Amino acid sequence: MSGEADSARTEGIQVNMMESSTKAPGVAIVGGVALLLIALILYPGGWFVDATSSLDFQSTIDAMVENDNLAHLVFFAVIIACLAISYGILSFWRLSDSGDALLRFGVLLNLFHYGIYILTMGMRHMLVAIAQHQADIEVDGVAASPEQINDYLVMLQAGSGGLHYAFVVVSSVSGVVLGLGLARRFSSLNRYAVACWVFCFAGVAGLLNAAIGQQAEAAPVAFVVASNVVLTVAAVALLVIGIGVLRGERELVPDA
Repeated sequence: MSGEADSARTEGIQVNMMESSTKAPGVAIVGGVALLLIALILYPGGWFVDATSSLDFQSTIDAMVENDNLAHLVFFAVIIACLAISYGILSFWRLSDSGDALLRFGVLLNLFHYGIYILTMGMRHMLVAIAQHQADIEVDGVAASPEQINDYLVMLQAGSGGLHYAFVVVSSVSGVVLGLGLARRFSSLNRYAVACWVFCFAGVAGLLNAAIGQQAEAAPVAFVVASNVVLTVAAVALLVIGIGVLRGERELVPDA
């Protein structure tokens, strides 16, 4: 009897460990996306806090510098959120048919595009840090002038803008590839399958927007607004996918 009890206890522990390993990626995706959306809502110079046009570099810089503590908190939160989501998405590598090259490529692309976004946040963190400590910055042993400091800030903001454009393009391609790779695992259409298809089509929309936005005659403001809308839709779709992982949806969870 004692041996049977020990065996049952061991099996129970193994089941609990498997459930935890299955739910952890779902928690990471859901928690990461929720944290990311909250951080972007509070982003200085964004939607609500000292809202400015992202194409107005000076106004955006001023908004971040005037809300420096919030800016640093938001940058930190975005980086943590990206790492959490990356951990969750990595679980798709272990799906039962992980030999699927398309799905694996989608996972790698997603990890890569979050890396680009983390670099973007790092540059903006440095921008605010330079503005905070401009009195200590020297050029050739001489204190930097306000004009030089402002040139550095504009350069960093422009550089982070270029990285963000790369993020938009790579994230769109990764959305198409990963969304398609996950969607075709479903034999029937349910809410999670729909979320995968929405994630895929959001990527298509992002690519079209990026391609059109390159044209000189296209309105830059329209490109930015459309990009934000597409990224928000993709984030909501990913949130639903994460809920599916959390609930153990068979097509989204690796076999034990």
